[in-house]
Amino acid sequence: MNKTDKYFVSVIVPNYCHARFLDQRIQSILNQTYQNFELIILDDCSPDNGASKAVIEKYRNNLHVSHIVYNETNSGSTFKQWEKGLSLAKGELIWIAESDDFCELTLLEELEKQIERNPSCSLAYVLSQKTDEFGNIIGKSAKGRSDKILDGSDFIKRYMSIGNSVCNASSALFRRDVALSVNPVYKEYKGGGDRLFWIEIAEIGKVAIVNKPLNYFRQHGNKVTPQKTIDGTNLREAYKTYEYLLNHFHFSDLRKSIIKGYYLSLIKKTKFVSEDIRWELFSCWGGDDGFSILVLLGEFVSLIRNRCGIYL
Repeated sequence: MNKTDKYFVSVIVPNYCHARFLDQRIQSILNQTYQNFELIILDDCSPDNGASKAVIEKYRNNLHVSHIVYNETNSGSTFKQWEKGLSLAKGELIWIAESDDFCELTLLEELEKQIERNPSCSLAYVLSQKTDEFGNIIGKSAKGRSDKILDGSDFIKRYMSIGNSVCNASSALFRRDVALSVNPVYKEYKGGGDRLFWIEIAEIGKVAIVNKPLNYFRQHGNKVTPQKTIDGTNLREAYKTYEYLLNHFHFSDLRKSIIKGYYLSLIKKTKFVSEDIRWELFSCWGGDDGFSILVLLGEFVSLIRNRCGIYL
């Protein structure tokens, strides 16, 4: 690719029962200031009496739309839809634009610019603002960051060892070749596989953080995440990711304590469907090892993050 050329981007929209959000989602893609992209729309057998299909078909003849695929049976996995999109994609860069989110019209331009200026970047993302189901802003997902380019290992240790700094796939642009080269173990996750996916991508290059809240992360009653929280899935998978990090990076004993404390504090305050789940997770995360001190440490880290935007 000539250095003056701009990257071709494949935008993947995996939809499941989000008919009421689809027009806004697709319009926010088609009207981007950056126009060198294809749009791939995937529907995972939405049981909504054809409502999703009715919206999607309005865009079939749009010049940007390269593929529309309707699954005959539900795949049962967000990551299988990601995989299908990647297999169809022709772009060097990938944007997974979740079907219930939307964005500012400069999002793609800002992200592509970062990777074009920094060819060693494998991932770039903007900040997200949470909205209610009607699109009203209800809170930012992150505070106090400045634009920065980080080595992948530094990014992982600082921003991904606790929680998921790339809180919404719709906020991110990444290299297709890198995504296809990572270990597919993230696809086995039911709730937190996206975090491991970003970690693996970051291991292979640098990460650009764009300090602009250009993505809107919609919160509504049809999301899967709350169920995966109360049944313990997310915290079990967080521990699997913690083990992955320990096997791939060096963490000081203090850092390990901070990470454990953070998750133990989450376990302490989460309302699970059963108390048995809480005690199972306490045991998994080493809740018998200085429990009270670790929880206090974790609560302090959460407070610093939420109020000051400082990532310890």
